[in-house]
Amino acid sequence: MKNNKSIHRQAGSINKLMLMFIIGGIGYSAYIAKQKGLISSGSISSMTASISSKFSSNGDYSGYGIQLMATSQLDQAKTLMNDFASDGYSAFVLASEAKGRTLYKVRLGPYTHKPEAVAVQDKVARRYPSNPYVKSSLVIYRPN
Repeated sequence: MKNNKSIHRQAGSINKLMLMFIIGGIGYSAYIAKQKGLISSGSISSMTASISSKFSSNGDYSGYGIQLMATSQLDQAKTLMNDFASDGYSAFVLASEAKGRTLYKVRLGPYTHKPEAVAVQDKVARRYPSNPYVKSSLVIYRPN
């Protein structure tokens, strides 16, 4: 059985890994949006500053997110995250531990206000009407 220090160290490593996924997803989303002419370079830096203020140093975020999937398979989560990021959405993977297993949650966001998250969920549902992950998506609130 692992001691508390070992478990805490593992959780810290997972949080750092998840922060890398989040930043990667945000960066890729900004790159795609710039390539499509949706935003300018100046918009990217202001967007990055705004988004980074919503994330703490350990990879947690506060606010609303649209959860598309929860899976124990990291590759599956990363694939879905990249699919939505390549379409210009701010997508990220959040890891959580439950009963000794890691669960990877793919979310869009974060959004400061619930109506904003609901509006994006509706937009995504209209854009991807047959996507099973979108059909079963949930708006999730996560406090600090």
